[in-house]
Amino acid sequence: MVQVAPVTPEYEAVPYWWDGVELPRPAPSPLPEAVDVAVVGGGYTGLAAALEISRGGRHVVVLDRDDIVSGASSRNGGMAHPGGKHPVSDFLRMPDGRHLWDETVEAFEGVDALAPELGIDFDWQRCGHIELAHHPRVAAAQRAVADAYTSIGEGARVLTVADLRSEIGSGRFFGGLLVERSAGLHPAKLAAGLARAAAGAGAALHGATTVLGLQRRGQGFELETSRGALRSDEVVVATNGTTDGRLLRWLGRRILPVGSYMIATETLEPDVAASVNPHARMFFDTRNFLHYWRLSPDRSRVLFGGRTSLAPTTVERSRDLLHSAMVAIHPQLAGVRVDRAWGGQVALTADRFPHVGRHPGSGVVYAMGYCGSGVALSIHFGRAVGRWLCGSGSLPAFAGRPWPALPWPAQVPSLLAVAGVGFRIRDALGR
Repeated sequence: MVQVAPVTPEYEAVPYWWDGVELPRPAPSPLPEAVDVAVVGGGYTGLAAALEISRGGRHVVVLDRDDIVSGASSRNGGMAHPGGKHPVSDFLRMPDGRHLWDETVEAFEGVDALAPELGIDFDWQRCGHIELAHHPRVAAAQRAVADAYTSIGEGARVLTVADLRSEIGSGRFFGGLLVERSAGLHPAKLAAGLARAAAGAGAALHGATTVLGLQRRGQGFELETSRGALRSDEVVVATNGTTDGRLLRWLGRRILPVGSYMIATETLEPDVAASVNPHARMFFDTRNFLHYWRLSPDRSRVLFGGRTSLAPTTVERSRDLLHSAMVAIHPQLAGVRVDRAWGGQVALTADRFPHVGRHPGSGVVYAMGYCGSGVALSIHFGRAVGRWLCGSGSLPAFAGRPWPALPWPAQVPSLLAVAGVGFRIRDALGR
């Protein structure tokens, strides 16, 4: 039985990241009748695309069914690193894998360059991350991954159980892999800064505007929205975890939205926070149902997240599960209360790679499927798409890769809980 997490008197089921951040809430204005480009999705990808399209001198509108940047872009764990859901060793075994890997490094360094370029502060801290082995079999396999990193000049090293004592206040893991090119950031500050930059360049941002239908009309498109019709020469779909298969069935069959949840503790004594994470690393374990955690940018709280279920669940149940998991990993946090709890949608794909390109059937441009590791690539994909649509630059190296549809059981909501049991079995076996 899951125990109810203790909460502070100020507890709210809203993202910790929203505290003190002025998220964009543009005043409602009429939709234009026609634009050069309509971007569906007001997160990192859509805003980055709109920024470049506006800089290229084209008229662009960003449409989001919710408030601009109210989704995963302002709710995620605030972790950025090259790669994605595949280890670097997987990349290097692929015919074009080194080229793809190098582009993920470029994407990471591109986030590093955003603060001076756009004049925004989003608490960027290059601190490294540790992939914590939840099973001895995983720990043994991390040596090959470390060797793959060092073979291409990336800083990484295997950590033994003894090594971990100076890196994390927990005895639950069988080893780890420390990767140096990794960073923490404040996702809501980053999202708000991108939105201001896009609007400042001339992009029109429209939240609370649901795209209900999309039809090809001659050389362009007609979009039916909850606030009227709109014509555009090009359409970019950048909805990631909120992709609605009713709008474009082809995309809906390739994206599995899954909830990811987080909690923020109350303010901790400095010695308690340091006992959890003495070097302020980004942590995540190696399970399929992974946990990820870190200290807040000011090192005053533990922010702890994870995938609690493939099937729909609630913030309250996830809060209690995450608190129990956090205390199991860090017993020194027993009795620490939860101050914030929230969730968001990540987008899983069958091959665990993100995808970008133009769909030959509908003609829309898409960029999505970041599988929970998209802070860097989502911005990189968006900027590349925007420049490409303005005739400068090319699509990312990931463009044009075959995108398999999800297995049919993943498209049946009632079967997702069964799939979750399978993943838990794999976790227990270290697979």
